[in-house]
Amino acid sequence: MSTPENEPKLVSRRTFLKKSAMISIGALAATTLSSCSPKAESSSAANIKWDKEVDVLVVGSGTVATAAIAAKEAGANSVLVIEKGPGFGGTSALSGGIFWLPMNYAMKDAGIEDNREDAFKYLKIITEGQSTDELINAYLDYSPVFAEWMRDTVGITWEVGPNVNDYYQVAGYRPVGRSIRPFRDGKSLRGMGTWQRLRELCDEMGIEVMLDTAGKQLVTNEAGEVVGLIATSGGADIAIKAHKGVILGTGGFDHNKEMTAAFLRGPIYVSNAVNTNTGDGQIMGMALGADLRNMNESWGLPAFPLEEGTLKGEVDWITYRGKPNAVVVNKYGERFGNESAAYELFQRAFYTYDSGNFEYRNIPAYWIVDSNYVERYFMPGSNNQLGVVPDWIVKADSLEELCKKLGIDWKGLEATLAVFNENALNGVDPMWHRGEFDLDTSTSGDLTGTRTDLKNNCLAPIEKGPFYGAKYMPGTCGTNGGLRVNANAQVLNVWGQIIPRLYAIGNTAGSVMGAGYPGGGGTLAAGGVFGMVAGRHAVALEDVA
Repeated sequence: MSTPENEPKLVSRRTFLKKSAMISIGALAATTLSSCSPKAESSSAANIKWDKEVDVLVVGSGTVATAAIAAKEAGANSVLVIEKGPGFGGTSALSGGIFWLPMNYAMKDAGIEDNREDAFKYLKIITEGQSTDELINAYLDYSPVFAEWMRDTVGITWEVGPNVNDYYQVAGYRPVGRSIRPFRDGKSLRGMGTWQRLRELCDEMGIEVMLDTAGKQLVTNEAGEVVGLIATSGGADIAIKAHKGVILGTGGFDHNKEMTAAFLRGPIYVSNAVNTNTGDGQIMGMALGADLRNMNESWGLPAFPLEEGTLKGEVDWITYRGKPNAVVVNKYGERFGNESAAYELFQRAFYTYDSGNFEYRNIPAYWIVDSNYVERYFMPGSNNQLGVVPDWIVKADSLEELCKKLGIDWKGLEATLAVFNENALNGVDPMWHRGEFDLDTSTSGDLTGTRTDLKNNCLAPIEKGPFYGAKYMPGTCGTNGGLRVNANAQVLNVWGQIIPRLYAIGNTAGSVMGAGYPGGGGTLAAGGVFGMVAGRHAVALEDVA
């Protein structure tokens, strides 16, 4: 395939070989770390009898699947994908399938303007210093290339989604266009359809896929190069040699309680990520002295919990929280954010620490609606059946009774609603600015087009009994901190030096998005783009000795 004119060049093979010819301090440190491990005997290539040998080994099958396809297309003789779970695609296959890709061709075809200056400005603001110019520029270089590559190589086309705004209305913002939806043969794919196509293409290209196979430990040679991996498959360990490189894409660490407690900015109670996301790639990289980035962040997604670790009803994609006749309050009865904001933005409001009471003041929180809401909108967990109220949602004839049942301070809620209700009737929210932004009104507010009683389609008072409420807690659709990488998705050690032949992408890497979630599909796009980059870069390397 010809190289697009706007595609930047990867780091050259000569530059890579020059860097890896000398054993760096970092490589020596990595060797020392491995030798101190209880599994030191299996970390040295000299002691390994290889069960399988391939050019490129891809660990995971979510967004990292793009790395396998890119590597094979770029000339790899053999590519192997190993997946810890029983199904291909991981959390990505369960997603909505939208990708956030600045300057994509679908925007241009739809007559929507975008430019690099605005996209860079936007990402610099929303990443909050937890990304780098190097990563942001690489992402902007490759985003339009990736969209075209998915069209031309994978056979997936893109369309601009209706009412899919950038999540932050700040400098460089676009109200629509950067989040695009996948299609094939005129049919909308979502995540499941997209990953079905990626799996089909793996089969068509001769890429081997091994399910129920978990990466366990990376293997290095005397020069500190990653030359393979020990995996567990069928109850036994197998050794897989990679002649060119190992690309990690095992997802986040959502289901590793020790890691979430140690790293995240505050507690999470639920995740819609697959339960195989236990930080395997991060741990394997750390064992070699890899540096970490962004470990305090996740793609925030508030939810209704049944019990710790599980969801009750559905995760919240704004729709319940920010509609008219709904509020979210803490146990003191106080609102604490713009309920119509995007899920990641609202999630951050949970983590206000109360130094007088030694607690996160907004955990737990409670979602409250009145009967006007129930008559007009779907309740969470109702399977989109109007008027159906699941039994886990608490009902009461009065707000005071609802407060007693849920554990909310009644006087606090009474004072909050006295202000909120009056403002809502006037269509304003001076405190939290609900309904002032494009995303609020186009995605969260009343979308029925039938309400003539609203001055703002996101705001209406809580006034008509009976009343309903449920506990509402911080959750995630994936952690997004991991191994520090450069623009080629190569993993760096704690001295900022390349760990030769090791790559990380997606939620296994420190995200290019830093502290932010730029728009729908930010997580899929970041992984997909750098997966393509990593696959191409690995193939350009000479085979390891």
